[in-house]
Amino acid sequence: MVRSRDNSGLSEQAGLLRAIVRSAHEAIYTVGRDYTILSWNPAAEALLGYRADEIVGRELDLLVAPDRRADQREMFTLIAAGARLERFRTRRRHRDGRWIPVTLNISPLAGDDGDLLGFTVMARATSARERLESSLQALLEAAPDAFVGVGDDGLITLANTQAELLFGLTRNGLIGRDVGRLLSPSLPDDPARPLNPDESPAELLAPSTPPTPTMAHRIDGGTVPVEVSMSVLPTEEGRMRCAVIRDITDRIRADDRYRQLQAEADRARMEAQLQRAQRLEGLGQLAGGVAHDFNNLIAVIANYATFIAEAAADAGLTEIAGDAEQISKAAQRGADLTHQLLAFARREVVRPRPLDINDVITDIEQMLRRSIGEHIALSVRLSENLPSVTADPGQLDQVLVNLAVNARDAMPRGGELTVETEVLDVDSDYASGRPHLRTGRYVRLRVSDTGTGMPPEVIERAFEPFYTTKPAGKGTGLGLATVYGIVTAAGGDLNVYSEPGMGTTFTILLPTTDAAPAEPETPAEPPSDDYRRGTILAVEDEPALRDVLRRILAGAGHNVLIASDGPAALALAEAYEGPIDVLLTDVVMPHMLGKDLADRFTQSRPDTTVLFMSGYARPVLASQGTLDPDVTLVEKPFSKNQLLTALRQSLD
Repeated sequence: MVRSRDNSGLSEQAGLLRAIVRSAHEAIYTVGRDYTILSWNPAAEALLGYRADEIVGRELDLLVAPDRRADQREMFTLIAAGARLERFRTRRRHRDGRWIPVTLNISPLAGDDGDLLGFTVMARATSARERLESSLQALLEAAPDAFVGVGDDGLITLANTQAELLFGLTRNGLIGRDVGRLLSPSLPDDPARPLNPDESPAELLAPSTPPTPTMAHRIDGGTVPVEVSMSVLPTEEGRMRCAVIRDITDRIRADDRYRQLQAEADRARMEAQLQRAQRLEGLGQLAGGVAHDFNNLIAVIANYATFIAEAAADAGLTEIAGDAEQISKAAQRGADLTHQLLAFARREVVRPRPLDINDVITDIEQMLRRSIGEHIALSVRLSENLPSVTADPGQLDQVLVNLAVNARDAMPRGGELTVETEVLDVDSDYASGRPHLRTGRYVRLRVSDTGTGMPPEVIERAFEPFYTTKPAGKGTGLGLATVYGIVTAAGGDLNVYSEPGMGTTFTILLPTTDAAPAEPETPAEPPSDDYRRGTILAVEDEPALRDVLRRILAGAGHNVLIASDGPAALALAEAYEGPIDVLLTDVVMPHMLGKDLADRFTQSRPDTTVLFMSGYARPVLASQGTLDPDVTLVEKPFSKNQLLTALRQSLD
């Protein structure tokens, strides 16, 4: 009788449990140890769309995203070992294919004997508020700044990991702590603009008060300078002041460093006159090194392009020959860039000759028009019968282009650029106040614009290298400095007059000469077949260029000896028993400069002619920047014809 009552009681309890599960608002289902679904209540049907007769007996994987199935099974393994999982947010697949955000509580399902039968899963749809809280918490944890939420009582109710690091407290140590003990001054009590809880997490965190400099107090007694921005968030428990706290230690250090650098810069400006010469010399060395290496590369590229063009032309491959010609043209443009670099540093070989400055302006006029653009009118006024001046025509071209570009930048909305020439006799009155200007006859070149003009303090520094009033990235400050260097190196004088809003006029005076204008140099012609052949010792430290030299010289019928540097060349010459007609040597080489090699070489072989080759000729230049009278130089990057022509002249 007792056993019958016990069985009846158990049956009633089991029925009651089934009724509870069946009437529960939360989805409840059980999963066996083989991950098949054992039971399924009506709330689960309502949540995920499957009827019990459709889902019971099927694998749980039906509801889980493929990329999360392995994680799901690992999670069940941990629960079987005694772990508990509460408020786990994930997604489950609805019968119609949608993915439903859900919150799960999972616990082990044990029999009367305590053995594990499977798992009980309680699921409910994740509310919009929970999703917002989850996104907000994830955003807070990802934020680079500390964040605390503070109630009306001044106690912290919310904090992120960065707040733990800033104050040196755990999250439990922060929660419930008075914010006034951590920040001074504390957060303001007056509410800022209330925020709408329906806004996105990023909008909720957006500060509604400007950043305020504050000190944060760490638990270890240290203080950290911070900047605090605050917003007010309405919650069910009342308003929450949300403070974003940024550590500005690095910024303060950077500001201090900036002020220190600014003070150093002020002192540096007082020493500008002394430093200017050192800076130019350093840049000259840099320009020389770059030009030397770059010119070697260009020489290799240009000459191999010539080899390809010649071979293609001989084989009738006109298209390939044309391609090689384009390579040669590109190499020439690269060579022009290195010449500009060397001109600024005054390391370029200057080849002055008598010339008519009007001819120079006429030849470059179309280039000037293209440089300044169609929105600027160019007016050229040239006086007739000008006397000659002695200058390098390439450098005068650079002067005109630099001044035209400078004028263009001063006339962004258009204007007029005027270039004019005339003869000027300078007397003592005119030359007074200009210590470098001597009396005599000059050609005056004026370049005027109708641009924005310059104030006196800018005019005072206009010719300083690297000084520019243009925005960052718009100018190097080298244009007018290069103009000044070229004009003064030619024995001339440069002056500028300008007023804000009235434009600028640059006046250049170049001394005249009685010599007639020289004819422009003609490009080197291919040498004829009847020139003298000889033994050439070529010295070059660049391996690729040594191969080019060997190919050009041997192809022209010369006996070629090749050395990689000065000591190797001297050793080769000592071992060679025959005559050496020409020493063809690079100027800048490791171990021994080309000029030193030439001096030692000609002591033992005085009949040998020396021909230098370099794109950086400073070691063989006279003090005025021109070649010594006894020096012959072929400039890199040279073409095959230029090299053979210079060599033929040396042999003759």
